[in-house]
Amino acid sequence: MRNEDLTYADGEKEFSDALFERLDLRDKAVTSREFHSCVFKGCDLTRASLVRSRFTDCRFESCNLSLAKLPGSSFSSVVFRSSKLAGVNWTEAAWPRIKLPGQLSFEDCVLSDAVFLGLYLRGASFLNCLAKGADFREADLSGAALRGTDFSGALFGGTDLSGADLSLARNYAIRPDDNKLKNAVFSMPEAMALLYCMDIKLQ
Repeated sequence: MRNEDLTYADGEKEFSDALFERLDLRDKAVTSREFHSCVFKGCDLTRASLVRSRFTDCRFESCNLSLAKLPGSSFSSVVFRSSKLAGVNWTEAAWPRIKLPGQLSFEDCVLSDAVFLGLYLRGASFLNCLAKGADFREADLSGAALRGTDFSGALFGGTDLSGADLSLARNYAIRPDDNKLKNAVFSMPEAMALLYCMDIKLQ
């Protein structure tokens, strides 16, 4: 598959079961395309603009989407593995009115400085990721799998983490009085950070 197949205005609009390998789409725009059960491997989409496009049951493996723009694009049952998505503002994407859990899965990904502010991410997976400085304020992460992820400097406030699995997650600063934590799972000694965020003295 060539870059032009995705970037030309009069190019093909729908792709099913397609494999995209090592495409260089840096700073390019992909507009009004639909991808069904497609796989992207080793593609560079740094600063790319994915505009009003739809991704359904797709996988991104070893791709770079850092600083990509997502205006009006939707992602349904999409998996990102070993990929870089630093600085992506997910609030730009189109989110369905009917809220379905588990629409996004990140495994071994870089999500530093990504923005998930106020998004419905119930049942999503963030496994063994680097989410340094990511913004999860007001997001619904209930039932999410957050195992093994580094949350250094990540923002949590008004976040629903009910039933979320944060076992082996680390470097988080989550105030129990400002977030929903019912039935959430934490590991020691990292869970001590929950106490440090409270106005109490430990002896």
